[in-house]
Amino acid sequence: MKIISSAPGKLILFGEHASSRGKPAIIFAVNSRLTATLQANKKSDEILLTSRELNVYREPYPTSALDLVSEAISFFYELTGCSKEPLELIIHSDILPGFGSSAAAIIATLGALNAYYGTDLSPFQLFELGFKTNFSIKGYGSGLDIATALYGGLILYQKGTKSQKLPFEQLDFIVGNTGVKAPSAPIVRSVRKFEQKEPATSKAIFNEMERIVLAAEQAILANDKPLLGQLMNKNQQLLRELKVSSPILEKLISASLKAGALGAKLSGAGVGDNMIALVKKEQKEKVIRAINSVQGNALASIMIDPQGLVVYQR
Repeated sequence: MKIISSAPGKLILFGEHASSRGKPAIIFAVNSRLTATLQANKKSDEILLTSRELNVYREPYPTSALDLVSEAISFFYELTGCSKEPLELIIHSDILPGFGSSAAAIIATLGALNAYYGTDLSPFQLFELGFKTNFSIKGYGSGLDIATALYGGLILYQKGTKSQKLPFEQLDFIVGNTGVKAPSAPIVRSVRKFEQKEPATSKAIFNEMERIVLAAEQAILANDKPLLGQLMNKNQQLLRELKVSSPILEKLISASLKAGALGAKLSGAGVGDNMIALVKKEQKEKVIRAINSVQGNALASIMIDPQGLVVYQR
């Protein structure tokens, strides 16, 4: 028996950094996925882990080279009480940097184990395991990336509440990649330091982000794209105030707006990786050219993936 389990990457539309303070966020799954293939290991009595992208080949579990995957496996066995069997798990990712591959790896791994053992864990249980895994290794995170990998589509997420699916069929986005890799941990730490130094200012910023997210939810439901674009621009200004933007992000954002985008902002922790622009269909090509003209890379093929975790047996 071979189990194929896949989960999508993600981009944050609204609510970066505020979500880890209990505020809501709007996120969507993207049409690039990480796949976990799980089958019995008939050559040894070990659980072996492989990831070509990380240059890991048949490493015995647990391994620091695949720490998130190893931790997900440990928490699965702890919760379910299933007996460890000789297994081989192969991870393959098409997810680009900055698109949430860590969460996809956790959810794809848990989905594969759930199907292999027939444990019938509910989506909520998978989410809880995924959240626990991510926090155990990273020490931070609101769970929004775990929820997106699990459920897919465009969702309104708030820690401790049920994720709400939002309509997205009428929305057109262009993603611009800066070419700058920006690990989240140092940026998360810098926001915490800002919060400690400027508690009143940071509280006001996060409260305003919450108002923007709730207004954006209504704009999406009403298909009010001009308002949604304005809210993206307001969210970006708050991210500037948190000092998580950067010259390269600002260059791509400015180029997008000058080319006719309705709104544009960074997506994710900040500093590098990606930005996102809301566009009219007729402005797409112009915005793509604008991003590419300022040393960015417009990822025109990136779209919202309606599916989250997908598992099947071969």
